[in-house]
Amino acid sequence: MPVRSRRLSRALLCASTLLLIAAGAAQAHHSYAVFDRAKTITIEGTVYAWEMVNPHSFLWVAVPKAGGPETKWGLEGGGIAALQRAGITKSSVKPGEKVTVALHPLRDGRNGGQLVSFTLASTGKTVRVGGGGEAGAAAGGAN
Repeated sequence: MPVRSRRLSRALLCASTLLLIAAGAAQAHHSYAVFDRAKTITIEGTVYAWEMVNPHSFLWVAVPKAGGPETKWGLEGGGIAALQRAGITKSSVKPGEKVTVALHPLRDGRNGGQLVSFTLASTGKTVRVGGGGEAGAAAGGAN
């Protein structure tokens, strides 16, 4: 095999290997394996933070616990671009608001999960945020 052909073969092999590694990393980032997507649970509490940061949004909720201190829940939502297209902004949810949240829980039992939707007690509006579907408004709108 000529030297030029061997160099080309090596370059193609290296490029293919790098593409496979990058594809694996991208797949790992978008894996939902940590969430039990076969279950959807509902929690009620008070928002203490709503973060719209790349690459995902996060809703932080304090949930009252009978006979003990409140528990803090961290919920991963949809990407910013999809939320914005649906009319959801940083001001759509404010700290101190009462919410009812539907989520796919973490498989390991910690207080968290994949945010599916939330309903604001003040307006009764339900906002679909992710959890296996497009972000968007349901049952009355996003704001």
